[in-house]
Amino acid sequence: MKKTALGVLALAGTLVVQLAGAGPSTAGDRVTTKTEMRGEGVTAEFVRTDGCIQTNVSVFGSVFTARGSAPPEKVGYVSVIKINTCTAVTLIDGFGDATTLNLALPNGLSKGRLRMSMEFTNYADAENPVVSQVTADVSFRATAQAVKTSEKSKSLSEGVRFVSSEKTKARPVSAAGTVTLGTEKVLSPDTASISGTAGSVLSKEKTVTRPVK
Repeated sequence: MKKTALGVLALAGTLVVQLAGAGPSTAGDRVTTKTEMRGEGVTAEFVRTDGCIQTNVSVFGSVFTARGSAPPEKVGYVSVIKINTCTAVTLIDGFGDATTLNLALPNGLSKGRLRMSMEFTNYADAENPVVSQVTADVSFRATAQAVKTSEKSKSLSEGVRFVSSEKTKARPVSAAGTVTLGTEKVLSPDTASISGTAGSVLSKEKTVTRPVK
């Protein structure tokens, strides 16, 4: 089944990843469980037109780390759609995803770089999909100040106290780089992104369970 262009994207304010946190601790009959997760991610969209040939490229990469859990969880994604608009023939229509990548994204989100390689499946011919290798090397630079959000919630029910907090930061970015599918360079550095975002999240949860008396 073909994925949407950025179906794996969950970034800056909607970042949700299930990861193991610190184990439970006890104090008498009380049980306390804490979870802390940090994540960073970048995404960019490109459109390149050469005569009748239009190419749309989407890239995404993220790294998530949970306290007490190693190694970090990584998610990478590349989508390419290439169409001859004069003949209405689809030349490339596919995606690839990966769990290994290199993402450099400082906490200030002022700039960054994403490098990754993965298998790509081209569904342009749905009856005969073609698998090849795709590599991406994209650099990012912020174009505006970061927007920060912070949320905190508490609840108590049947002897269980739950506290959660989340802080996010997001900045619009411009991006440029290369995406090579097989031997074809579908994206070159002279094509600037039409949109892009860099984001980070810090999420904490604590559950305290006491026996109901």
